[in-house]
Amino acid sequence: MTTRSALADGRGAGWAGHVAVFVVIVAYACLQVLLHAGGQRTSGALGPAAELVFNLVVDGLLLFALSRPLAVGVLVVLGATIARVADLATPGLLISTDPLFAGAVPLATPIAVWTLVYLRSTPTAFACVGALVLLNVQPWAPTWTGLYAGLVYAVLPAVIAMYVRARASLLSSLRERVEIAERERHLLNERAIVAERQHLAAEMHDVVTHHVTEIVLHAGALRTSADDEAVKAAARRIGDLGSRTMVELRDLIGVMRSGGRAAPSGETCGRDCGRTAVQGACDRDCRRGAARTADDRGGDLAELTGSAGASLRVGGDPGTASPVISRAAYRVVQEALTNVRKHAPGARVTVDLRHSPEAVRVEILNTAPTAPADPSLVASGSHAGLAGLRRRVSLLGGTLRSGPTEQGGYLVTADLPALVPTEDHREREGSASSASPPP
Repeated sequence: MTTRSALADGRGAGWAGHVAVFVVIVAYACLQVLLHAGGQRTSGALGPAAELVFNLVVDGLLLFALSRPLAVGVLVVLGATIARVADLATPGLLISTDPLFAGAVPLATPIAVWTLVYLRSTPTAFACVGALVLLNVQPWAPTWTGLYAGLVYAVLPAVIAMYVRARASLLSSLRERVEIAERERHLLNERAIVAERQHLAAEMHDVVTHHVTEIVLHAGALRTSADDEAVKAAARRIGDLGSRTMVELRDLIGVMRSGGRAAPSGETCGRDCGRTAVQGACDRDCRRGAARTADDRGGDLAELTGSAGASLRVGGDPGTASPVISRAAYRVVQEALTNVRKHAPGARVTVDLRHSPEAVRVEILNTAPTAPADPSLVASGSHAGLAGLRRRVSLLGGTLRSGPTEQGGYLVTADLPALVPTEDHREREGSASSASPPP
């Protein structure tokens, strides 16, 4: 909340402001009692203490000046009007004809004017202040005492309140500008980081791609010229690995360039086949054209779950997922199984991996442990595995959730896109859509 809005609803002063107003009101009440005791009394039909009672009633109203300044100001103007009209009709009824102190009517007018102008700089508030000035100046019977009371006890508090309010608004504006400048600085830093990341991605693409391309070309030449079948097989293997490295490098660089933003529907397959997928479903013939091994997916998932005694269910076509996504899914399963070994010995584990043209879902569910965990084994971990996986999955445009189940087990769920959300996909999609003739 800014200072202006805080002042507008009366909360800007806080408890210190309420205490200060209360102290000033008590001081005014004590002054009024002393004046009455010193001989300043009324001579009308309401008795000698009529002015004292009138001022004390106004003092009581001022207790609400911070929360309801406009209402209190209107009531003070109404009280001052009644006092002046009564004095004109019957002198000495509510105002002493021989005052010991040349104050305002009512005596606590400065407090009402201050709180009204400071908290409510509105036309209605200034109209109330003007009325109090006129009621104290008394233009129908001008005197130097009345002019003094109007200027000192009404105009001066209003001017000071306007100055203090303007200064508070200026300080608030300066603070807001500082905050805006700080936010802009953070945004500029983030943009600089993104630009540097894109620069590094471009450098990586230019340098690594060049060398890997040479490796693939030399492997192809060796495979063609060699007579030994073992050499040909090794050259073929090097060429295949180089080609897959190029594909994975392009995906990873695309992630670095795009900052992990989610890909829209209608991606290209990312295999340089020149065909556009519909709703993220890549041409499966193109995907199957490049045979994958367990290295593409980060490892053999069946072997990993089998060694951990976990049951594995795979649904859909694993070929719909890009290598980066497959490796991320493998790492999620690997980390979850490692945590089961550490924290839930004897638990049964089920790994469910479902593929669709648009997404990959991984669920690792273990039952409650049947034996206590080994403290030394639990303490050996870094306790940052799932947090690191969550960041990795988020970078790829997915989500990772984990938590205990009602049966005492634990569930880890990762939802990943089937394709890496890279800018290269969008660029190829845009070029393909612009090249296609209109229907």
